[in-house]
Amino acid sequence: MHPPRSRRLALSSLLALAASGLGAASPSAQAAGISWPNGQVLPSFSAPATTLDLVDLTTGESREYRYEAEGPHVRHGTGRLEGNGWLAQVGIDAANHYMITGPYAADIPVGGNTAFFDLTVDNNTANSDVVVTVDVRDNTTGALLAQRDITRTDFKVAGSYQRFELPFTNPEAGHGLEFRVYWYGRAYTKIDCVGTRASVWDDEVVLFTTLKGLVNRTQPRIFTYDVTMRGQDGKTGWLNSLGLGYTEVADRWSLVSKYRSELKGLVVYDPALPDTVNLATTIAGLRGAVAASPALVGKLTAAPYSLPILVDLRGAFSNKLQVYQSLYDNYWPQLSHKVLIGLSPGLKGFIRDYAAATPLAMVWLDPKNAAEDALLRKFLAAMPYGSGIYMGWWPEEAAGVQRVSEYGISTVASDFASNLTVFGGMSRTVNLKPLPNKPPLRDKIYVSLILSDGDNLQFVEHLFKKLWDSPNRGQVPLGWTISPAMVDAMPGVLNYLHTTATPNDNLISGPTGLGYTYPNYWGNATHLDNYVALTNDYMNRAGLKVLTVWNKIDGATDTHVGNSFAAFAPSLLGLTAQNAGGGITVYNNLMPSQGLNATYCPTEASMVSEINRAISGWNGTSPRFVSIQANPWEGNSYQSFVNVVNAFSANPNIVFVRPDTYFQLLRESSLLAPDPAALVKVYEAEPTTYASSPFSHAVGRASDNGWTANVAQDNEGMMLYGPYVTTFPAGQLTTTFKIKIDALTGTNDPIVTLDVRDATTGQVLTAFDVTRHQFKAANAYQDFSLTYPNVAGHSLEFRAHYRDRATVNIDKVTTTTRLGLYEAEGAGVGHHAGRALGEGWQATPSYDPAGHMLYGPYDGNLPLGTHKVTFRLKTDNNTLGTQPLARIDVREETTGSSLAQAELTSQQFTSTTQYQDFSLSFSQTAPKRPLEYRVYFHAKASVVVDRVTVH
Repeated sequence: MHPPRSRRLALSSLLALAASGLGAASPSAQAAGISWPNGQVLPSFSAPATTLDLVDLTTGESREYRYEAEGPHVRHGTGRLEGNGWLAQVGIDAANHYMITGPYAADIPVGGNTAFFDLTVDNNTANSDVVVTVDVRDNTTGALLAQRDITRTDFKVAGSYQRFELPFTNPEAGHGLEFRVYWYGRAYTKIDCVGTRASVWDDEVVLFTTLKGLVNRTQPRIFTYDVTMRGQDGKTGWLNSLGLGYTEVADRWSLVSKYRSELKGLVVYDPALPDTVNLATTIAGLRGAVAASPALVGKLTAAPYSLPILVDLRGAFSNKLQVYQSLYDNYWPQLSHKVLIGLSPGLKGFIRDYAAATPLAMVWLDPKNAAEDALLRKFLAAMPYGSGIYMGWWPEEAAGVQRVSEYGISTVASDFASNLTVFGGMSRTVNLKPLPNKPPLRDKIYVSLILSDGDNLQFVEHLFKKLWDSPNRGQVPLGWTISPAMVDAMPGVLNYLHTTATPNDNLISGPTGLGYTYPNYWGNATHLDNYVALTNDYMNRAGLKVLTVWNKIDGATDTHVGNSFAAFAPSLLGLTAQNAGGGITVYNNLMPSQGLNATYCPTEASMVSEINRAISGWNGTSPRFVSIQANPWEGNSYQSFVNVVNAFSANPNIVFVRPDTYFQLLRESSLLAPDPAALVKVYEAEPTTYASSPFSHAVGRASDNGWTANVAQDNEGMMLYGPYVTTFPAGQLTTTFKIKIDALTGTNDPIVTLDVRDATTGQVLTAFDVTRHQFKAANAYQDFSLTYPNVAGHSLEFRAHYRDRATVNIDKVTTTTRLGLYEAEGAGVGHHAGRALGEGWQATPSYDPAGHMLYGPYDGNLPLGTHKVTFRLKTDNNTLGTQPLARIDVREETTGSSLAQAELTSQQFTSTTQYQDFSLSFSQTAPKRPLEYRVYFHAKASVVVDRVTVH
């Protein structure tokens, strides 16, 4: 059916104007309230109004006439009950019968409706046979209102429910309607539910969602409640949590009158070709219009609204490909290419407002369809490689994410995100918390639990909120995945999560950083490096230190991808990888990555089972690391994680920790700097494929992943010296040599002498003799550290003098600003006096007796060598002369001996209520000697300890 000739002429004229750039205002003119600075991947909206209009646009089950396949309202001619559905199986159940008839519902609205059938099959590739025929029948008259054959290949994936829709018209009120599924016996088939929804409601959802986009582009003033996802948080959950004012709107249509002056007119879509709703949304955004169905045109063009029709898409296209080709030819040149939105035309609301507001192109193209894929590639080729974003979702996950990955584009899952036009206007200030104190590394089994799917913005908006609001949240350590893109899309929500997080809550990134992408499929290494660097920037601003790398659903990380993260995301503690198995890889000697021991555990029982499997065979002589991911969609609640931790409470060798703590411990176990923020530089002792070495050598050779010298081939001499670096920061630095020896037996001779020399002045700043028996094991790398004061601009030289008494291998030389940092009020340290006070720990004479206000952490893994520990304290009284206010010391726990101590007198504090640093120097000469750093309170004046830093 074609529109009248006059309408076709009007449409062709509009398309011609659009193509010339004259038919629509530019995006910047349309989106006056939206800013999009360079380097920002998603736009910012202006601050929300003091009071928002809260509108109920609920779709899904609450607007559906839904009948469960196993429920009491339907009948069956074949098949049987199985769990949550009705199953018919080849060779077991009778073919050529109805799996479902009924329910003979007499309350279905008159007029346009869309029936739905949620079905699954076990195999969608064997052939293209018709599996079932679905229909809608008027049982009162016997008339067949609509019918559709569904073939095996119509199922996008096997084993997952898929919704099939069937439009029909209910001719008369009160007639008994049934929704039937006829089974041919050709495939295992299961039905979850059948039913219908009234088309008129879908029409209104499109109208008011695009209205919201137009209104919110100037200033966010409308917030909608339109969730279909299970576990919804309630329509005012985020409004209340974020302190946003609102007034519930009883009559949605009143909003058309209220905002009529901001609407230029209507873009009418064609219900006969569903994809025109996406084109209408795009055009509406450009033209300052709302998208409308033909059923609503009469009401909207009449008084009191009197909206003119700007573009009428009815009859303009014969297939979906023509729809999106028109979008590409006529409108894509006028739109930002930074973001492309993918949304099924069956979803009438949700992120549709974001596309209209910004405005952005909205498509629904399947990479598995050759013709659609060819057009999709044209859009993708025009987007910025390395920073382009595809928002929404895909017809099929793996195919879609892989396709955009090939173009250096990442997916931000957000098709059901309802209010990004409001969330995107909130303050971009995010108040981050410091890393928690790391407990000492022991020979224990460390387990990290991770909740998946937080990279999905709609999940954060809906079910995530319900889980986060669990009254017992904080009882156990848990990693909550979120998206770094929240920095742009939901900054207020991100800040709320950080502000309300307990010490056991750890926010980490879902796949794969800034967006969901398969980095193995990026064809340009430079652009991948740029993307990783951009992710690192967003991770820092989002306060995230751990990231999950995905490559397909369960693919391993290619070496070049891991190396890219090692080089261009230096602030990360580590990576998890979606390929299960628990294997640990350290990329470029810098970045640890672990394949999750288990992925997407559906229940607490499966988590317990996977942990038991991962800890099997542990011998207790070294740490083991077990990382378990669970999904929120099936049987897991917050209590599930509590139950899992409790299931292992009787085993003292199993320690549950946050993911960031987990990776700090894993890094320490791998002889990496536990906190990358302290890292200044890593130099390889020998040239490698991924890093050149700046060192010179008088003896030895490159061998065995390092620089090696041995008694048979080498004399005593400098096996390593250099690099005369002048750019290191001033102040206390620690340089660590990673060394191994061939044998521990024999005389405890000095094996190598390490030193740091100021080449500008010729002064040796510090030196340490490494003896044979200071190694914990033969042929195992061990760290030896030297702490020293650096003067800015001076030339530093790191030297290793070989003593010709053993085979020695030096892997790398690492310089950091510190080895450890312990917040006084954080976990891992203890207190006999005082209390937490904001950022520190306070003891006051009027409340507290004399005693240790800080002790611990009993760290037995401090590298051998010379060290300095700095205590940061303040007092309220510096007028007591030589009276001691506090004593600081370094104590060896096993023997109780003090390695260094000092009394801090009142007069040593140069001012009151201002923090001041006090340091002690000491040597760690024996391996695995547990140390504690203590502050003794003399109860003479108030003392606050901020932190203890180990250099």
